[in-house]
Amino acid sequence: MKRTKPVKVLAILCAAMMLLFAASCDKLKQLYNGIKDEIDDLANQIQEEDGSDAGKRGTYDFVSHDIDGNEVKLADFASAKVIMLNYWEPWCPPCIRELPELEKLYEAYKDKGLVIVGVFESTDMDADARRLISQNGLTYPIVRYEDALKNYSASAVPTTLFVDASGNLLAKEVVGANDYDGWKALVDSLLG
Repeated sequence: MKRTKPVKVLAILCAAMMLLFAASCDKLKQLYNGIKDEIDDLANQIQEEDGSDAGKRGTYDFVSHDIDGNEVKLADFASAKVIMLNYWEPWCPPCIRELPELEKLYEAYKDKGLVIVGVFESTDMDADARRLISQNGLTYPIVRYEDALKNYSASAVPTTLFVDASGNLLAKEVVGANDYDGWKALVDSLLG
C-alpha cells in the first residue's frame, strides 16, 4: 500500500504538469501569433513607406543643392537611363576609398545613360568634402543630404540607390563600398 501512494501522487503531479504545460503552450502560441501578425503589419508598413520595392513610382523625386549652393533636382537628369545616388561622408574611410572607383565608373558610363549623384550630409565638413572632390577629380554632381532626400535616407554610409529619371527604384539598395568591377556589373545589368 505504501508503494501505490507515491506512484499515485507522482501520476497526479505528472498529469497536472502536463495540463499546465499544455495550457502554457496554447497561451504562448496565441502570444506568438499575435506578435507575428503585428511584426508582419509593421514590415508591410515600412516597406510601403521607405520605397524599398523596385519599380515603385515617383518616390525618389528630389530637389537639393550642390556643395556650392546651386539647385540640383531629379528632373535635371531626365535623359539618364540610370541615376546612381551614392550616400557618402568625408569621415568615412570606405566612402573615401570608393570615390575614385565611382569617378572611373562615371567616366566610362556617362555617355551610356548613367548619372552618378554623390550625396553627403556633414555640412560642418565642407572643406573636407571639397578636398576629397578635388583630390579624386570628381566630375559627377555632389549634393547635400537635405529634407527632400530624407524620403529615402541611408541607414549607413556608403549606401547606393539606383533610380530612373522618373524616380522609380531600379534595384535593391547597396549598403557598403564596391570596386569598379562590382559597380560595372550592376550598372551593366541595369542599363541592359
